[in-house]
Amino acid sequence: MEQLLCRHSPAARLPIVPDEILARFQVGGIADTRFTRCARLLQSVWRERRGMESGWHKPKGRTSRRLGNLLAPTSALTGATFMDAEIARLVRREVAYREYGALINERRLWQNLLSSQTLTFNLLGRAKLDLAFASRLFASLLPNDVTEVHQIGFEHSPGRGNPSFLGDYTALDAFAHGISPLGEPVFIGIEVKYAESMQRPERGGVERLRELARSAGFYRDPDEDALFAEPFAQFTAEHLLTGLIAKQLGSNARGVFMVIAPEENREAAKVVERYRSLIQPESAAVPFHAVSLEAVIRSMIEAGDPTLADQLTERYLDLAPVHELIDQWAPSFS
Repeated sequence: MEQLLCRHSPAARLPIVPDEILARFQVGGIADTRFTRCARLLQSVWRERRGMESGWHKPKGRTSRRLGNLLAPTSALTGATFMDAEIARLVRREVAYREYGALINERRLWQNLLSSQTLTFNLLGRAKLDLAFASRLFASLLPNDVTEVHQIGFEHSPGRGNPSFLGDYTALDAFAHGISPLGEPVFIGIEVKYAESMQRPERGGVERLRELARSAGFYRDPDEDALFAEPFAQFTAEHLLTGLIAKQLGSNARGVFMVIAPEENREAAKVVERYRSLIQPESAAVPFHAVSLEAVIRSMIEAGDPTLADQLTERYLDLAPVHELIDQWAPSFS
């Protein structure tokens, strides 16, 4: 049931939200992409509809301001950004017992409604708590790769700084470990994007990535410079890391690398499609799957949790409130 991220969504499907509306919901004055602008506004609307106060943000070298996609500490500390209290409890445990060296910005996790790390927990927290649900979900999404899930984890790397892996602090947003349709161990490395523009600082450790890419066997040209420059290098590093983890599990283990992002995030979709073009199309070594956030949420219905699917759709994807605000908008020229 995999649904690939694609390039068919024209920009005209997303509005350029007027500044007056953004200001009203305390999300104006930020250099966002069209999708991020809509997503930031949607999060502020979601917060206001639940009667929660916005939080404060202090840009470097500037005065503090309220920002509509941030929760005030009084709400953030209750776990209000998560889908329910059970997932919030799970996140508290995951933060407390995180891997050594795991990079988790706790303020962003609990306060920033736009955070993709928060989305990762909201999206896969239920699967960690209910492995039968996880098995149905991943079998629906990746039927050729997994039939049963035994473990879900977050912010994972088996060897941060270990030169036998990547030698840096690259980690996967999430992973699923289970059994393939052929009865082999399977490890699925997962990267989740939401409103990111895909602009990232250049990374170090490129020589180690080049070395691993040459031996991995799944790139058309393992010396292609684009593989090691951002925004593609993050995918290269996580894809290679997924393969190394699978190899660690045993000679018959299978690795799968999956990127999840909204269909309407055109910046993410372009990077995904360019990265896909660098991979050998027939390579079975650590296959790459780009799956839309919409497809994951639809699979939740098939897996037996339509309530969670509805909650996630309202929170992250349904732009009806944005369109309604624009329909009610009267331009101001003052």
